[in-house]
Amino acid sequence: MLFAIAWRNVWRNARRSIITMSALALGVAGIVTLFSYREVANEAIVADLTAGLVGHMQVHALGYQEAPAIGLTVENPVQVEAALRGALPGATSERRVIGAGLAGSGDRSSPVMVLGVEPGVSNLYTLEAGHPPGAKEVLVGRALADDLGVKPADELVLVSQGKDGSVANDRYTVAGTFVSSSAELDGNAVVLPLAEAQSFFALGEGVHQLVVRLPLQKEDVTPETAALRNALDLETLEALSWAEMLPQMKASIDNKRKNQGFVDFIIFVIVGLGVFNAMTMAVFERTRELGVLGALGTRPRRVLAMVLLEALWQGALAFAVGVAVAAAVLYGIGTVDLSSMLGGDVMGVKMPSHLELKLLPGSLKGAAVTAFFTAIVGALLPALRAMRLEPVEALRHT
Repeated sequence: MLFAIAWRNVWRNARRSIITMSALALGVAGIVTLFSYREVANEAIVADLTAGLVGHMQVHALGYQEAPAIGLTVENPVQVEAALRGALPGATSERRVIGAGLAGSGDRSSPVMVLGVEPGVSNLYTLEAGHPPGAKEVLVGRALADDLGVKPADELVLVSQGKDGSVANDRYTVAGTFVSSSAELDGNAVVLPLAEAQSFFALGEGVHQLVVRLPLQKEDVTPETAALRNALDLETLEALSWAEMLPQMKASIDNKRKNQGFVDFIIFVIVGLGVFNAMTMAVFERTRELGVLGALGTRPRRVLAMVLLEALWQGALAFAVGVAVAAAVLYGIGTVDLSSMLGGDVMGVKMPSHLELKLLPGSLKGAAVTAFFTAIVGALLPALRAMRLEPVEALRHT
């Protein structure tokens, strides 16, 4: 019965209720739209990181992440991969070698990052021109190839230092050029087949990284990282999540989420004042009616519940309309082209050039809390005032 009475009261002054619900619905739509846009962008960034450059996790020799050195290698990658499969069923791994060197062609030279990757396993890059590298062949990042003036079939000389302290140098044929998710790789990396890189740096079977990818895309891999560590010899190895390897990127994502909380609070304050004003006027206009209810024996708690339910009805309607508006905006826009806005890297990672907008279920939680909490808080003081009305005094109200 209280629900029915509260519903009737919502429409006793339809104009005021519609204005109040419109403001609340716009707040809900704003929260849902901003949340979904931000999280779609975050998902794209994390998916790009974990699928390519960094992976969900990595295994290194102990101390490698803090101070990378050519001699800090995982000496038994086969055993480590077996432990990985036991700890994380369905996960895949990729072996990599990473070293610094100098590349030269003709009269041009440049410091480079030398990457050894497993042919057919790594998706670190996309071949742009030429063919996959074979024996004594390399791939060159597109921007680096432009700097060195090389193209497929040209000769490239690499010079570095081996693990044993010897000078590492050799001549290779450029098999092709590549592009990747990182402008740093495009401008500085030379890619060799894993065996070629191990031979070049005199590493034997050792590798610098075992890049781990999970079967399902996810941002928080803390439980999986803990499980992997439990399966490894932590006296000689270390296992790190992508967030631990890129703490600045993780902090940036978290800060954006905190900023969203601040925006939600501002919306709550602005809309809450509107609800408070509307409910105060509604109670004031019905003072005499509330006095009659009190005189007929209606308990103060039922009066309180009636006013709060009226606010909740408005919150529920505003929430439904706001979500519908947000869905219409997100799916109406569809794909957002960011290529003209984002031209470089952020902390070594290319920002996505296109985003497929969609309404994320996670956005509804914050919007629902804002809508219903705003309605309750905005109506609480007027409801308490209505509950405390003395019937005799209320009946004298005109």
